[in-house]
Amino acid sequence: MRLGDLLREAALSVLSHPGRSLVTAIGTILGSAAFVASLGVGSTLHQQVAAAFDTRRATEVLVQAEDPGGSHSWLDDAALGRLTRLNGVVTAGRRVVLGEQPMSRSSDLRRPPTGVPILGVDPAALRVMAPQLTAGRGFDDYHERSAAPVIMLSETVAGQLGIRRVGVAVFIAGRPYTVVGIYRDVLRRPESLAGAVVPYSVGDRLDQPGTSQVGKRDVLVETDPGAAQIIGRQAPLALRPEAPSELRAVAPPDPRTLRREIESSTTKSTLMISGIALLIGTISIGNATTASVATRTGEIGLRRAVGARRRHIFVQLVLETAVLGGLGGLSGALIGVLTTSLVSIVNGWAPVIELRIAVFASMISMVAGMLAGLMPAARAARFSPVQALQK
Repeated sequence: MRLGDLLREAALSVLSHPGRSLVTAIGTILGSAAFVASLGVGSTLHQQVAAAFDTRRATEVLVQAEDPGGSHSWLDDAALGRLTRLNGVVTAGRRVVLGEQPMSRSSDLRRPPTGVPILGVDPAALRVMAPQLTAGRGFDDYHERSAAPVIMLSETVAGQLGIRRVGVAVFIAGRPYTVVGIYRDVLRRPESLAGAVVPYSVGDRLDQPGTSQVGKRDVLVETDPGAAQIIGRQAPLALRPEAPSELRAVAPPDPRTLRREIESSTTKSTLMISGIALLIGTISIGNATTASVATRTGEIGLRRAVGARRRHIFVQLVLETAVLGGLGGLSGALIGVLTTSLVSIVNGWAPVIELRIAVFASMISMVAGMLAGLMPAARAARFSPVQALQK
């Protein structure tokens, strides 16, 4: 028998018994589908992890003076101008952190005030903090230049004072301040969630040198993703070139190592699951082929009786399992692609689908089907015509 004859016989055997063929290939279909789906979902998750880490890479630097009571010349506009011109700096602004200040809802001294930490920030530093407003607005350059008595409250402080809207007044040390905004969260500097924010010029006025209430001054810097470490080394020199050692820059570490570890773990887990899925498919098609050979003993004996040799029986059965494996792998690959797309759509992800993985899964399934059919085919090839026809 020529190869074309063997292929035609294998195709006729597969197509003439669709139910048996489906049962034989079901393991390969599921294995291929699991292989493509797990790799597809794994690649998509890998992409999401990379995107999430990129958006959360270190983008903040805090610059402080080693001696808080020293000169504040490094906080002037010229120094900030040099800092903001550095490549990688998005914006930078001044901040003064005051201790708890007595804050109340009215000027009635008979009512005990609430101690609230006050932060004075200029508009640039407020943009670095990026508060999430629930009511009102933030302050701008006008409020900073005129030292306007305005204040932004965190939801925690607003709840303590019973404030639900903007436009009302609170009193700090007996002086009124108009509430212009209430914020729920901040992107940076979470310590402000337990306090209130005023313009830097107002905080400078509230600062009391020579007492225990001296404010701690620093500069908040927002950087491009991944540039925090570099800016942390350059910022002291830009702010105080004559004595950069008198300043200390604090930059959080870039989580690149953690990202690589997570991506590596995700890839290894995905490959392990995919390999197990294909192994299960191979075992399944081998078992199904063995059972199929047992039911086709008479057919095999008839073929041997009319002149088919052992190698013809062996090659035909191996070709049948290879065809079933290939068809099952192709069907499973399509199912895997659909599963990956569905999971991505449900979770709002951008699906990452590589067609070469689907082609690879089909080819691997064909090879797996061929390998799974070797033992049953070898056993069937050993049947003698007389013994096979008697069964």
